[in-house]
Amino acid sequence: MNDHTIPVLKKAIGLLREIAAGGDTTTKGLAHQTGAPHSTAYRILQTFMAEDWVRPVSGGRHELSFGLLPLLQPLMRHEVLVETVRPFLKSLAADTGLAAKLSVRQGSQAVALVRAESPRETSVSVRVGASFHLALGSSGAVLLSDLTLEERRTLLDQAPKSCWEHQAPSDVETRVAECRRTGVCGDFGGYQPHVHALSAAVRDRSGGIVGAITLVGFAQDFEGKLRKPLVRRLLAATESCNRALQGSAFIDAA
Repeated sequence: MNDHTIPVLKKAIGLLREIAAGGDTTTKGLAHQTGAPHSTAYRILQTFMAEDWVRPVSGGRHELSFGLLPLLQPLMRHEVLVETVRPFLKSLAADTGLAAKLSVRQGSQAVALVRAESPRETSVSVRVGASFHLALGSSGAVLLSDLTLEERRTLLDQAPKSCWEHQAPSDVETRVAECRRTGVCGDFGGYQPHVHALSAAVRDRSGGIVGAITLVGFAQDFEGKLRKPLVRRLLAATESCNRALQGSAFIDAA
């Protein structure tokens, strides 16, 4: 157990989870389910109701209220992004035979939000939710390319030593420059020696980078004459995503 947590706050979070799940959401029921004293559960509920996070309903029960929506806007924005991009990822994977994924920036990390698996029997798998430092991989370089030189240097200076086992900071800047020049950049063994990738930016109406679409495969998948067709298909897919995003609720949520 983490000694640095706040017990009453954990109970409050547990209470919110129970309300979201439904069931017995009366004060007595919530106190029982969370292990909080009745008086504590009551005060937590009163606090949430004052903030419009929870509202009372018939029978002494409670449900989540619309006051939570402003807190959820970043997640809702990503949900719109995922649903917009998903069909293009599936088409890209089917067309190229490679795994395709969408990554977004979260602080100093690139996080995989959605994937489309390769139709091949043997391929590189991409786990949704996987995160890695922006210094790593082609998707990290795409997401870095929207930052200023000073911002990039700060992130790279603070990167863990493990980021530099197979590359140097100059390699990251080379990928960033390639992305800015051509719209695409590749990482061919700099992150994981046996994993190669190409990435391109997904942009909103203002031109800001909101994500990176990546094709992931083995070294032989990107060799020689195979690479240029992959670049063309990747750029076509991201351009389609960009056009779709311009007409979606994602723009209004930004």
